[in-house]
Amino acid sequence: MGLTEDIMLAYIRMQELAGLDRHGGEETDRLALAEVHCVDWIGRLENANVTRIAGRMSMTRGAISKIAKRLTAKGLIESYRLPGDNKAVYFRPTAGGWVVFEAHRKCHDLAQHERAVLLAAYSEEEKAVLLRFLNDMRRLYEQRAKENP
Repeated sequence: MGLTEDIMLAYIRMQELAGLDRHGGEETDRLALAEVHCVDWIGRLENANVTRIAGRMSMTRGAISKIAKRLTAKGLIESYRLPGDNKAVYFRPTAGGWVVFEAHRKCHDLAQHERAVLLAAYSEEEKAVLLRFLNDMRRLYEQRAKENP
């Protein structure tokens, strides 16, 4: 088998194993990945509303509204309004939501550290090739997403 085939098989295997990344451990097992990321953005943004969260997550406002309803039902976020503005609705994590937020942050911090250690073994030239490949793959997926919304 040639190097190209080895790379493709390694990439496929990596995708298969990607589901093992629990994105926060036991605290997030009962949540969809989009729900975990929504809690994360609500915890990171000041006065998080549907429009701001949708922009950060590259999702529609309708999708974020549905996720917010599920997270509210699960007791992970709560809505509030600012004094003097009865129209705009904002979200903040509940105590349980902050547990999910922190577990997710720890997961990302660990993953970032592991990847940094792994990349340290590569030369700058090798990293440039890896970056080029990953950007090409991202563009491929973006094109596929545009063609199949």
